[in-house]
Amino acid sequence: MAAGKNQKFQSIIEYLQTNGKESEIDSRLVEPFLNFLGFPKEEFKSHPSGDTRKEADFVAYLDGAPYIVVESKSNSINLSDFSLDSYKKAKFQLYGYLKSDKFNAAKFGVLLNGKNIQVFQRKDNLIFPLTPILSFGKQADKVFNDLKKILKKPQSNIPEHKTAIITVYNNKGGVGKTVTVGNLGGVLANMGKRVLLVDLDPQQRDLSDSFKLGNIASHTSIFDVLFDAKIEKAISAKKINSNLYIIPGDERFDDPNHSAKKVTASIVKKFRKVLEGFGKKGLFDYILIDCPTNWSFFSKSGVSVADAVLIPVNYQAAQAIHNAVQVLDKFIPEVWKERSGNGPEILSILFNNAYTDKTSEKHFEEVRKDEIRKLTKGKWYSDLFESNVEIKHYHEISTQLFLYINEAGPSPLTVRKPHSKISQEYEQVAKKLLELT
Repeated sequence: MAAGKNQKFQSIIEYLQTNGKESEIDSRLVEPFLNFLGFPKEEFKSHPSGDTRKEADFVAYLDGAPYIVVESKSNSINLSDFSLDSYKKAKFQLYGYLKSDKFNAAKFGVLLNGKNIQVFQRKDNLIFPLTPILSFGKQADKVFNDLKKILKKPQSNIPEHKTAIITVYNNKGGVGKTVTVGNLGGVLANMGKRVLLVDLDPQQRDLSDSFKLGNIASHTSIFDVLFDAKIEKAISAKKINSNLYIIPGDERFDDPNHSAKKVTASIVKKFRKVLEGFGKKGLFDYILIDCPTNWSFFSKSGVSVADAVLIPVNYQAAQAIHNAVQVLDKFIPEVWKERSGNGPEILSILFNNAYTDKTSEKHFEEVRKDEIRKLTKGKWYSDLFESNVEIKHYHEISTQLFLYINEAGPSPLTVRKPHSKISQEYEQVAKKLLELT
């Protein structure tokens, strides 16, 4: 059953409701879909190496390089809800293919059966959703036409610029949120990435202060995006160096009434549109957002617009682990539900302030692992703690903030001392978290 000219996919979807085996999905849906995107049969392969158990179901190629990786499932595999184990297993199976040596150049991943479809994208080797989980229902033709706008075969395999938005958040103070944003941004800039930092903390504004910016007059700020109905003027970012910019905190955030404001879908959409605008102009590779501690309007806004969330934890504070678990148990699923499974992805846990002497490290490692096992056993996020990354504590770094302080005033150490030992550690953290080479 091929897709007709006028009603391309609706009849196929209706047929698959009672004939939903994976083999039917492959032949009657996936192949016509790839053709619809502009890939003739000779430009896509089913199980390219012939191993049906360990390889992607379909791969579409552009100029000989993998471009779209497709993982198809039968209708008996429920892909309609991000919280289901069946969905998680299928999603991470697709992620595994996208990160494999054979397909790590692919720009997109597609997960589908005869009822649902979702598209994923790549920034460097960070994978995250591009669309929510979409249901075909009676709108199959509209769904596929909309997807064609983003997946259509391009004229050439020229990399399209994509900005990844990463929010740093934990529901606990003193864990190094601000210092992580500043130092991670600094080291990414040192690595040649163009980075924009966004200070969303309504009271502290430590990130802005760390660069000694003071009060900067701006026609428009993030405040206007979040609280004004229309944005007519461009948001200006302050240049730190050739690769690093910041949108400072706005003192108008200080009004406590703003923290109690409800985060709506329209606010998130407007905020994300502004941030994505920087990416579409090719200005930035990464946007890093610093959020306040409490789960308030500002922190939820920051998490809600993110492609990925990084949760820092103070290595020496057990309560910080409990707070991280609260974020993963309650706040992240809340955002996932509102975004219909369209992210954000959660990066490996970052442990700040780790011990440097072996005796303390060994003792605390045993205590910490026992505590983590109790809190995360059987949870979906247990692997995030297992794959954690660490930043050691050094005397030249402030225990609380990891900011380098001298007579010139504060600034993230990776900006002030790009060749220091701690800068090297942050570089390794960046490479592991974002899977950079």
